[in-house]
Amino acid sequence: MTRDRAISAALRYFDSGEFQQLLARRVALRTESQRPDRAPQLAHYLREEIGPQLSALGFELHFIANPLADKPPFLVAVRMEDAALPTLLSYGHGDVVFGDDENWRAGLEPWQLTAEGERWYARGSADNKGQHCINLAALEQVWYARGGRLGFNCKLLFEMGEEISSPGLAELCREQAALLKADLFIASDGPRVSAPRPTLFLGSRGAVNFRLTLNARENACHSGNWGGLLSNPGTSGGAGAGLVRAGRSARL
Repeated sequence: MTRDRAISAALRYFDSGEFQQLLARRVALRTESQRPDRAPQLAHYLREEIGPQLSALGFELHFIANPLADKPPFLVAVRMEDAALPTLLSYGHGDVVFGDDENWRAGLEPWQLTAEGERWYARGSADNKGQHCINLAALEQVWYARGGRLGFNCKLLFEMGEEISSPGLAELCREQAALLKADLFIASDGPRVSAPRPTLFLGSRGAVNFRLTLNARENACHSGNWGGLLSNPGTSGGAGAGLVRAGRSARL
């Protein structure tokens, strides 16, 4: 079966160490969106890391400047196999929070992937480079198993400013509505119920969206998914910690 072949191939790919090497190369790129001097790294990540992988799968690449001046760029990749097939839209972001190099414990560095048992440590390994590397690897294995096709249309949106509240993302989505049009949206970015337990959230139908801004601290801080040294001002350290940033412009 195609599904079984794809899963077997994915397991071989992971066990071979190739995925670890890929992720190690990508986390080594210091894509800190909070630092203006990292702008070349942000553009490099899209054009030299994500772009070639998607081009090899037959995606048409659209590198789009941010609608807001001096803000990080976007990449929209499109593979249309048949207009009659359903279209999937997915998402990833290649920027990370500050490396905070001096505060990592002994034996760990933010820009070097380190394995300890079954855990890998590096800045961005879990937000969001690890997730979108896994998703792209899965697409590759489906593409190979089906002889150079996915069996559905696919669109991918990558941004490089998620850690600074995604400047220009709303404007881009409005301006590129036709390009981003899809039947289904799947994104891998958000908290889990617990570290060892994969979590799947299904949709937000019936929700009421709103924006809450809290001026809590002078500088941007990050409380993490399960709290930490800083409480999350949007949740007071409750179960929803990680939904907003514990910083000057925390938003829910």
